[in-house]
Amino acid sequence: MTVTLALLHLAALASLVLLPFPVWLRFGLATTIVVSSFISIHRHAMRRAAASIRVLVLNDDGTIHGVKNDGGRFDAKVAGQSTVFHWMVVILLELPGSRRFHPLIILPDALPTEDGRILRAWMRWKLT
Repeated sequence: MTVTLALLHLAALASLVLLPFPVWLRFGLATTIVVSSFISIHRHAMRRAAASIRVLVLNDDGTIHGVKNDGGRFDAKVAGQSTVFHWMVVILLELPGSRRFHPLIILPDALPTEDGRILRAWMRWKLT
């Protein structure tokens, strides 16, 4: 997962070369992408942040129960804009009392193979 996130951020950095922006704007965007890569790897790949999700329980009613690294528990709905690919699942969580989505990115190496299949099937079933 770390390698995948790093490669995606490197691709974003490489795409800046093709953009017809001034150097100062490219530098600002590059800095933002680098910071994003460190935050993403720390939170999603290494799962070391206190807010990182450690456990997900998929409920029959289409909701998710989760446990964070700091021990906090939450219940959430899965937004209809969530996306399922064979190589990545992006779950947009709708938390009660929150006005924005909380993204959860799950790459294949983050789960055992069978658990990944179950998650993708559950997501496809719930999103239709």
